Amino acid sequence: MREMVSPMLSYDGGSMIRQILLPGLALLLVCPSSVPLANAQTTFTLKPTPKTVAWGYYDAKATPALRVKSSDTVAVQTPSPSTPDQEEKPIIYVKHLEPPLHYPAVARAAQLQGTVIVKLTIAADGAVLTAESSSGYPLLRDETEKLVKKWTFGCANCSPRVPYEKTIKFIYRLEGEGISYDDTRIVMDLPNEVTITASPRECDHCPPKKSSHGGTK
Repeated sequence: MREMVSPMLSYDGGSMIRQILLPGLALLLVCPSSVPLANAQTTFTLKPTPKTVAWGYYDAKATPALRVKSSDTVAVQTPSPSTPDQEEKPIIYVKHLEPPLHYPAVARAAQLQGTVIVKLTIAADGAVLTAESSSGYPLLRDETEKLVKKWTFGCANCSPRVPYEKTIKFIYRLEGEGISYDDTRIVMDLPNEVTITASPRECDHCPPKKSSHGGTK
């Protein structure tokens, strides 16, 4: 095991304290001094910085980080060790998908738009076990849930044979004037967000719009 050590803490009389820092543990090795020292007491705080902590073997030629007397108090702050969770966070990604090819036709005709947040429970093999949406129009929610249930996922650093969860945002947006054809545009920022944009559908039974010159279109 490699040890993490700080440069020396040294006495005024020339003797030295070597500090060995292990995760959660500070150990001081003291070399006693034969030189009489003053009785005044001082408290020092030694913080872990690139100048006071070094990885690997200790170099005896290193400059002491602090000089102390036998009556002094030194508070040594040890670096916080990283946990496995911090080092290996789960990374969820999409392995296979069927992209939304069109803005839902009925929703487009009814000019329904909004954001659908869908929470997935995914099996260890990547299949979607459940899809539960929590916002948006019911029509958009149903279309979203049907779509993502066909997807498969993967997860790096997840526990094997244990299901995991992922939340994805689907944004349905209508822009511009009504048109008769489908101009759906899809932007997929996976694995977190999908945006489906289209123009509203032209109204077949609506009265003609008046032009700026007073006529009709």
